[in-house]
Amino acid sequence: MKNYKNILAAVALLFGVSTAVQAQTVEDNYPYNFITVQGGAQGTFTNYKFNKLITPQVALSFGRYFNSKVGARLHVQGWEIKSAIPGVSLNSKLSDDYKFKAITGDLDLLMNMTNIINPRRTCDVFDWVMLLGFGVNYGWDFDEFNERNDALTMNPNPDLCGSKQSCYNMRLGTQFNFNVSKNLAIGLEIDGNMKNDEFNLKRNFNPDFQLSALLGLTFKFGQPQKKVVEPEPEPVYEAPAPPPAPKPVVKPEPKPEPKPVVKDEPLKEVFFYNIRLSDPDPDAILNRIVSWCNKYPQKGISIKGYADRGTGNPRINVGYAKARAEKVAKALQEKGVDASRMTVESFGDTVQPYDENDKNRCVIVVGE
Repeated sequence: MKNYKNILAAVALLFGVSTAVQAQTVEDNYPYNFITVQGGAQGTFTNYKFNKLITPQVALSFGRYFNSKVGARLHVQGWEIKSAIPGVSLNSKLSDDYKFKAITGDLDLLMNMTNIINPRRTCDVFDWVMLLGFGVNYGWDFDEFNERNDALTMNPNPDLCGSKQSCYNMRLGTQFNFNVSKNLAIGLEIDGNMKNDEFNLKRNFNPDFQLSALLGLTFKFGQPQKKVVEPEPEPVYEAPAPPPAPKPVVKPEPKPEPKPVVKDEPLKEVFFYNIRLSDPDPDAILNRIVSWCNKYPQKGISIKGYADRGTGNPRINVGYAKARAEKVAKALQEKGVDASRMTVESFGDTVQPYDENDKNRCVIVVGE
């Protein structure tokens, strides 16, 4: 049964469904800039064996995500490309295939499909991204091509187009990224590229297609800083002013002065909490409540828990409010306050005792 629960938790994380309540969403980590380095392989689809036309590739890209759904990048990829002139091996000792150097630069639009499908997810361990781009391919170092072209001089091939060096590139691809930390991700990218048919110095009036697979590391920087919530200052306790001294009365027989009336000291203490916390802090507030209970053993106290309406949802906030109130009551019992003197209530986020949203993550203790 335990293994079954662990598997469900892993699947939930993979698809961006949080297995624990968190106050922030992935939108809080955007916008940001990134640099990606990649390595992998690329193959060309043409009128030759595909497995003979696979070459290594490296890539570098610079980009920015403007929000959790849309980004853009400048992507540069290249190393070697292979193509072939079928029939060369019949006329010479050369092989049909040849390689040359090439580099492709693209401007790509990035769409985070995970955030588009589930914009309110709170766990961003996994991202699925679609990309669409357009750019230019440039080739050089065509010595092997020229050797095979020269081998066909006895039987010229009109489809060869000489020294053509650049062409357009259109791209459609996808990424699967796993966020190792806030600033680092690893990912797999698979791209389909379409080039005009002259990129490999041949012309058959049909575009050429390439498939590339790249593994990479992405370094993120420039994310917005999380706002640090300063803890509320402890309430300053002011003792009530003593009653005024009675005026002396001059009489033949002085009467005893009446004893000063001591009013019961009021009790109202408030525990404020940061997001997702329910343990009472600081300890000084608990000690003041215990001192008041020892001073007035005949009186009781009410403990009321609340949650702020600005974060979470009503079902979750009910649990937070209840846990906060019950933990305060338990802490007072451990310090010697009898449970029969306590009334514990929780209101979730249905009641907001303060106008400021963050102050409503609180427990209010009142002496009765």
